[in-house]
Amino acid sequence: MTQDIRQRKIRLGDLLVQAGLISDAQLQLALQDQKRTGSKLGRTVLDLGFIDEGRLLRALSEQLQIPFVELKHYKFDNQLTQSLPEAMARRFRVIVLSRQAEGLLVGMTDPLDLFAQDEMERLLGKRVFPAVVRESELLGALDQLYRRTSEIASLAGELEGELQDSDFDLSRLGAESNSDAPVVRLLQTLFEDAVQMKASDIHIEPDEGVVRIRQRIDGVLNEQVMKEHRVASALVMRLKIMSGLDISEKRLPQDGRFNIRVKGRNIDVRVSTMPVQFGESVVMRLLDQSGAMFQLDGTGMPAAMLERFRRLLQRPHGMVLVTGPTGSGKTTTLYAGLSELNSPEKKIITVEDPVEYRLPRINQVQINAKIELTFARVLRAALRQDPDIVLVGEIRDQETAEIGLRAALTGHLVLSTLHTNDALTSAMRLIDMG
Repeated sequence: MTQDIRQRKIRLGDLLVQAGLISDAQLQLALQDQKRTGSKLGRTVLDLGFIDEGRLLRALSEQLQIPFVELKHYKFDNQLTQSLPEAMARRFRVIVLSRQAEGLLVGMTDPLDLFAQDEMERLLGKRVFPAVVRESELLGALDQLYRRTSEIASLAGELEGELQDSDFDLSRLGAESNSDAPVVRLLQTLFEDAVQMKASDIHIEPDEGVVRIRQRIDGVLNEQVMKEHRVASALVMRLKIMSGLDISEKRLPQDGRFNIRVKGRNIDVRVSTMPVQFGESVVMRLLDQSGAMFQLDGTGMPAAMLERFRRLLQRPHGMVLVTGPTGSGKTTTLYAGLSELNSPEKKIITVEDPVEYRLPRINQVQINAKIELTFARVLRAALRQDPDIVLVGEIRDQETAEIGLRAALTGHLVLSTLHTNDALTSAMRLIDMG
């Protein structure tokens, strides 16, 4: 089929006109606009709104008699995909999908790009058969597949080499500000990989003879095991210094936080250390402060549920509880709701432990158990501040539940989370609390 396309030298504009998807006049307009912008014709007709992406790709698939592959749920063979260098995959907007009897099936956003096909065949040494894919899905897949695991492993090896020098001082490594130090580059690569994969947590776990680095992506942990076990103590030391924790205290758990900028995004990192059998385990919760995620439309809720949730949020009073297991996005959902409600006419107070995302115009209070600043105490005070909406980070005890319910009955809208796995169990949990 590829040979057929190459022999016929098909042009996309002619193909779309023949298929009756755009008119001659629209094609001329698109060609003029293409000269001005320099982008591809396919992108131009989409941007001008002459045709939607689904119809364009299906037309290409039918006319060229090549498959149209949805990448959203596609099971990739990592090794096969990465046989094509990332730079080429991104430049030509292509991805290797599977082995065929006579060559390789390759997903392309522009299957008429003959130069790209020739370059891939030259590099891979195999015949290439094009399939049509969506550009947005392709870019998402490239981000997931071309990860930094090999870079992390090589940096760990470099750091291990440094640590083997008998006169090397671990505490000096932690305090070193040199951005070229392997520990700094290893951490930087770890964070870049986590942000690229949209990981919510990074776990660093020392074990006997190895160190495990695990990332929680979409609620599931992905593991990378490194033989360089000495790396763990250097990483922990560095993270403790960044979080303002006591580097000499290795017997007690500690909590801290710091802020970093990764790939143009502002990331708040909450650090928790815990003494384990072979050193200290560290878990970092990554909170993206860039604000792009606080849109209800971006939470992935089904349309019907989203409409119901929006209706509930617009009520003048009552209580809305978001429930679900750890890491399921309860807080993110509430923040997305809050950002929709956040207007000059409404007074919003949040009571949190800790304040996860900073939002403008909202009064955010962090509880502090050491000085007995508890959820219940702050909630009582918050209700005297004439709020319209109150967000309680989590209902943990009977007192907080009682004050929250009383507030909901006396004309306030109360938003909160409850640690139950589903909505049904929430009623039982509240009855359990009394």
